[in-house]
Amino acid sequence: MKIAILMSEHCASISVSAALETFGMANALYCHSLPDQAPLFELYTASLDGAPVTCSGGLILTPQHSLASLPSCDLIMVPGYMFSILRLLPTLGALYGWLQEQHARGCAIASLCTGAFICAEAGLLDGRNATTHWAFAAQFARRYPQIKLQAERTLTEDGLIYCAGGANSGSDLLLHLIRKFGSPQLAADCAKHLLIDGTQQTQQPYASTAFKKHHGDGDILKVQVWLERHLQQPIVMERVAEQFNIGTRHFIRRFKEATEQTPIHYLQNLRLEKARLLLENSDLAFDQITLQVGYEDHNSFRRLFKQRLGLSPSEYRRKFQPYVA
Repeated sequence: MKIAILMSEHCASISVSAALETFGMANALYCHSLPDQAPLFELYTASLDGAPVTCSGGLILTPQHSLASLPSCDLIMVPGYMFSILRLLPTLGALYGWLQEQHARGCAIASLCTGAFICAEAGLLDGRNATTHWAFAAQFARRYPQIKLQAERTLTEDGLIYCAGGANSGSDLLLHLIRKFGSPQLAADCAKHLLIDGTQQTQQPYASTAFKKHHGDGDILKVQVWLERHLQQPIVMERVAEQFNIGTRHFIRRFKEATEQTPIHYLQNLRLEKARLLLENSDLAFDQITLQVGYEDHNSFRRLFKQRLGLSPSEYRRKFQPYVA
């Protein structure tokens, strides 16, 4: 199977290196178990014009091919671009048409992290399921309403199009591709040798809620600051609206327009974010944390926590609390 790993200016070097290392490990393990067989994956690297590229972290990578000289491949890996993706999209026009041509002839396309924006610009994801890094999910959904975004997922597969969420989710996608085009056993062996836990199926535990404040509505900003300072208290939104001399219905509408969340949902997210920080940075019992963020019913807050984050409070603490020897 021939695999092309793309690179371009300001791409994330980890996308390129992770793909090379993981498929390389698969080849090594495959040939070790079957010494008389050729490597399972033929790997090629390519930039748009074949010239070296400078990655987002400053590392310079030299590809083997340009798009024009690249042999016909069965799978194309599209890298992620960290936080520069939106400003880079206008510079990658030559890539979109080329990806369309490759997919039209039956080539599978796999994007890592924000590489999903590249596939979306090429029209490859229209009407399909997709995911991307959680921090860019809102921009992705607004820019491509025709795509079925599953922002909570670490990876998606729809036809011959594959997408992964954040950087670590790329490992999950690479193992998935090895499982699909190699074998489940080979993928399991790669996971063991590379110490990859491929069981995480959601980005929810990693996603931080955006509390939008640069919206220009001074009254709503005052409400947001007040809510942050009074999380521990019982809060009734109708009374908050009265306190700031705004009619309840008008308050709800203005708050949602400014923050892109309803007041109740915003307050829940504030409390969840505070609970996450306390789980990560303190040894307080969850019952104590519940009271500190303004809830009295420990069980209902525990259910809300797991529903929103995909992990129970104890599971979240084990996963994210810094290890101290």
